[in-house]
Amino acid sequence: MVHILCLAAGGPSGPLSVKECHDDPALAHYLDLWTPDQIGLICSDDHRPIGACWTVLRPAADPGRGFVAPGIPELIIAIAPEYQDRGHGSFLLAATLQATDDAGVRSVSAAVNDDDVRSIGLLRGAGFTSVGSHDGHSVMMRVR
Repeated sequence: MVHILCLAAGGPSGPLSVKECHDDPALAHYLDLWTPDQIGLICSDDHRPIGACWTVLRPAADPGRGFVAPGIPELIIAIAPEYQDRGHGSFLLAATLQATDDAGVRSVSAAVNDDDVRSIGLLRGAGFTSVGSHDGHSVMMRVR
Protein backbone atom coordinates (compact mmCIF):
# COMPACT_ATOMS: atom_id res chain seq x y z
CA MET A 1 0.00 0.00 0.00
CA VAL A 2 2.99 2.29 0.52
CA HIS A 3 3.75 2.36 -3.21
CA ILE A 4 0.11 3.00 -4.10
CA LEU A 5 -0.04 5.88 -1.60
CA CYS A 6 3.03 7.36 -3.31
CA LEU A 7 1.16 7.18 -6.64
CA ALA A 8 -1.93 8.82 -5.18
CA ALA A 9 -0.03 11.54 -3.33
CA GLY A 10 1.93 12.56 -6.40
CA GLY A 11 -1.22 13.25 -8.41
CA PRO A 12 -0.88 14.19 -12.07
CA SER A 13 2.76 15.24 -11.62
CA GLY A 14 3.82 11.64 -10.95
CA PRO A 15 4.51 9.43 -7.94
CA LEU A 16 6.38 10.54 -4.86
CA SER A 17 9.23 8.45 -3.50
CA VAL A 18 8.61 6.13 -0.56
CA LYS A 19 10.89 8.35 1.53
CA GLU A 20 8.82 11.44 0.64
CA CYS A 21 5.64 9.66 1.74
CA HIS A 22 7.13 8.49 5.04
CA ASP A 23 8.76 11.88 5.72
CA ASP A 24 5.54 13.85 5.19
CA PRO A 25 3.39 13.55 8.35
CA ALA A 26 0.26 14.39 6.34
CA LEU A 27 0.90 11.31 4.18
CA ALA A 28 2.54 8.96 6.66
CA HIS A 29 -0.50 8.82 8.89
CA TYR A 30 -2.52 7.28 6.05
CA LEU A 31 -0.21 4.29 6.34
CA ASP A 32 0.24 4.29 10.09
CA LEU A 33 -3.45 4.02 10.96
CA TRP A 34 -4.56 1.52 8.32
CA THR A 35 -5.29 -1.89 9.78
CA PRO A 36 -6.39 -5.09 8.03
CA ASP A 37 -9.87 -4.82 9.56
CA GLN A 38 -10.49 -1.71 7.45
CA ILE A 39 -11.63 -2.06 3.85
CA GLY A 40 -8.90 -2.30 1.24
CA LEU A 41 -8.45 -3.96 -2.14
CA ILE A 42 -5.47 -4.42 -4.43
CA CYS A 43 -5.81 -4.65 -8.20
CA SER A 44 -3.28 -6.81 -10.00
CA ASP A 45 -2.35 -7.73 -13.53
CA ASP A 46 -0.47 -10.97 -14.06
CA HIS A 47 0.19 -11.19 -10.29
CA ARG A 48 1.74 -7.69 -10.23
CA PRO A 49 -0.02 -5.06 -8.09
CA ILE A 50 -1.06 -2.18 -10.32
CA GLY A 51 -3.34 -0.26 -7.98
CA ALA A 52 -5.12 -0.20 -4.67
CA CYS A 53 -8.08 1.39 -2.98
CA TRP A 54 -8.63 1.49 0.75
CA THR A 55 -10.39 3.42 3.47
CA VAL A 56 -8.85 4.92 6.59
CA LEU A 57 -10.83 6.05 9.60
CA ARG A 58 -9.10 9.14 10.98
CA PRO A 59 -9.73 10.62 14.43
CA ALA A 60 -10.91 14.25 14.64
CA ALA A 61 -7.75 15.09 16.60
CA ASP A 62 -5.59 13.98 13.63
CA PRO A 63 -7.68 14.50 10.49
CA GLY A 64 -6.60 13.55 7.00
CA ARG A 65 -6.92 15.73 3.92
CA GLY A 66 -10.39 14.40 3.18
CA PHE A 67 -11.66 14.38 6.76
CA VAL A 68 -15.36 15.29 6.93
CA ALA A 69 -16.51 14.05 10.36
CA PRO A 70 -15.72 11.39 12.95
CA GLY A 71 -16.89 7.97 11.83
CA ILE A 72 -16.65 8.72 8.10
CA PRO A 73 -13.72 6.89 6.52
CA GLU A 74 -11.56 8.52 3.88
CA LEU A 75 -10.97 6.67 0.63
CA ILE A 76 -7.56 6.50 -1.06
CA ILE A 77 -7.18 5.13 -4.60
CA ALA A 78 -4.40 4.99 -7.15
CA ILE A 79 -3.55 3.08 -10.31
CA ALA A 80 -0.03 2.87 -11.77
CA PRO A 81 0.25 5.38 -14.63
CA GLU A 82 0.88 2.74 -17.29
CA TYR A 83 -2.41 1.03 -16.37
CA GLN A 84 -4.62 4.13 -16.27
CA ASP A 85 -7.43 4.76 -18.76
CA ARG A 86 -8.19 1.03 -19.03
CA GLY A 87 -11.07 0.83 -16.53
CA HIS A 88 -9.00 -0.50 -13.62
CA GLY A 89 -9.70 2.54 -11.44
CA SER A 90 -13.44 2.42 -12.06
CA PHE A 91 -13.53 -1.30 -11.32
CA LEU A 92 -11.44 -0.96 -8.17
CA LEU A 93 -13.47 2.00 -6.91
CA ALA A 94 -16.77 0.23 -7.55
CA ALA A 95 -15.57 -2.92 -5.78
CA THR A 96 -14.32 -0.93 -2.79
CA LEU A 97 -17.54 1.07 -2.53
CA GLN A 98 -19.53 -2.17 -2.72
CA ALA A 99 -17.42 -3.52 0.14
CA THR A 100 -18.12 -0.38 2.19
CA ASP A 101 -21.84 -0.70 1.45
CA ASP A 102 -21.76 -4.38 2.46
CA ALA A 103 -20.02 -3.42 5.70
CA GLY A 104 -22.77 -0.91 6.51
CA VAL A 105 -20.63 2.17 5.91
CA ARG A 106 -23.06 4.91 4.88
CA SER A 107 -20.63 7.69 3.93
CA VAL A 108 -17.13 7.84 2.49
CA SER A 109 -14.99 10.93 1.88
CA ALA A 110 -12.04 11.50 -0.41
CA ALA A 111 -9.50 14.26 -1.03
CA VAL A 112 -8.22 14.94 -4.51
CA ASN A 113 -5.85 17.57 -5.88
CA ASP A 114 -7.87 20.43 -7.36
CA ASP A 115 -6.09 20.02 -10.71
CA ASP A 116 -6.55 16.23 -10.93
CA VAL A 117 -9.42 16.26 -13.42
CA ARG A 118 -9.20 12.49 -14.04
CA SER A 119 -9.65 11.58 -10.36
CA ILE A 120 -12.38 14.15 -9.81
CA GLY A 121 -14.27 12.66 -12.78
CA LEU A 122 -13.77 9.13 -11.45
CA LEU A 123 -15.14 10.06 -8.03
CA ARG A 124 -18.07 12.01 -9.48
CA GLY A 125 -18.93 9.04 -11.67
CA ALA A 126 -19.13 6.92 -8.50
CA GLY A 127 -21.54 9.33 -6.81
CA PHE A 128 -19.15 11.61 -4.92
CA THR A 129 -20.01 15.31 -4.67
CA SER A 130 -17.83 18.21 -3.64
CA VAL A 131 -18.29 19.32 -0.03
CA GLY A 132 -15.39 21.76 0.29
CA SER A 133 -11.72 22.35 -0.35
CA HIS A 134 -8.53 23.31 1.46
CA ASP A 135 -4.80 23.40 0.78
CA GLY A 136 -5.24 22.74 -2.96
CA HIS A 137 -7.45 19.69 -2.38
CA SER A 138 -11.11 19.23 -3.13
CA VAL A 139 -12.93 17.29 -0.46
CA MET A 140 -15.63 15.03 -1.86
CA MET A 141 -18.13 12.77 -0.20
CA ARG A 142 -20.37 9.89 -1.19
CA VAL A 143 -23.44 9.10 0.86
CA ARG A 144 -25.21 5.80 0.31
